Amino acid sequence: MLLPGALCFGLLLTAAFAQRPAPPPASTSGLRLANITFHDRQEGAASIPEGYQYRAGELMFFSFRIGGYTVKNDRADLRWQLFATDSDGLLLFDIERGAIREEVTHADEQWLPRVALTLALPPQLAPGRYSLRILVSDELAGKSIEQTVEFQAGGRPIPRPDTFSILDAGFYRAETGGSPLNPAVYRQGDSLFFRFELAGFQLGEKNHFHVAYGVRLLRPSGNLLYEQPDAAEESGAPFYPQYLLTGGMHLTLSSDLTPGEYTFILTAEDRVGQRKAQQSLTFLVEK
Repeated sequence: MLLPGALCFGLLLTAAFAQRPAPPPASTSGLRLANITFHDRQEGAASIPEGYQYRAGELMFFSFRIGGYTVKNDRADLRWQLFATDSDGLLLFDIERGAIREEVTHADEQWLPRVALTLALPPQLAPGRYSLRILVSDELAGKSIEQTVEFQAGGRPIPRPDTFSILDAGFYRAETGGSPLNPAVYRQGDSLFFRFELAGFQLGEKNHFHVAYGVRLLRPSGNLLYEQPDAAEESGAPFYPQYLLTGGMHLTLSSDLTPGEYTFILTAEDRVGQRKAQQSLTFLVEK
C-alpha cells in the first residue's frame, strides 16, 4: 500500500503582563526601555547564553520594562508594539501590541511596567540574524521611543533553487531518520520508504503555495507495475513564507515480487507557478 507523507506546521503567539515586581530605581531622563531580556528556556529565567542560536519553531521568551513615563491624575497610559523581522524586513509573525493603562499612586512612582512575551518562531527559519523592534508611546506625554535588538537563528540552511525542483530523493529503511540506501537493495516482503523535498515552488498572494505529486513504478521489464498520479498534495498560506516541503511514501513489497531492478518515477507539480519536475530512481529487489 502506498501512503503519502504529510507536512504539518503551525504558529503560536501568546503575550502576558507580569505582576508588578520590586521596582528598580526611578529615572527622570524621559521615556525609556530597560531590562530588555531574551530569557533562557522559560519566562522569568536568566538571559540566554552568549552566542545562543534559536531554532525554527522554538519558543522565545522575551521581556522588557518601560520607565520615564508620564503620570496624570494618578494614571499612566502606555502603548507598545513589537515587530520581528528577517534581514529582508519581512515580518516573522503578526505585530504584537498591547496597552498599559494603570493607576499609579505615589507609592508606585518608581514602578517600571514589564511586558513579557512568549513568541513562537516560524516552523521554517533560515540561519542568520533577525531583529525585534520595540516601539513604545506615552499617550499622556505625546512621546514615543523605539529600540531594536537582534537575535541569531541556527540550523540547516534552506535551499532556494531558481526553478521548481525535487531535492534529496532517496530510499530508506524507515519513515524517519537514517541515511539513504546506497545502493538501494530490498528483499521480498520488505517495507520500502521513499523520501524527498520540494523547493523552488512559486508563492502566490499571502504566501500561498500549492504543490502535488504522483508516482509510477516500473517492473524490470519496463512495464507498469503501479501508478498513482495524485498520490498527495500540500497547500497553505503561512504568515511567514515557506520555501521547502518534505514528502514521503511507504511501499510494502510483496513476498512473491519478481527479483530485479525496479524504477520509481516521481512527478511533482507546482500548481501556483504551473511548473513540473520529475525524477527517476531505481532499487533492487532480491530474494
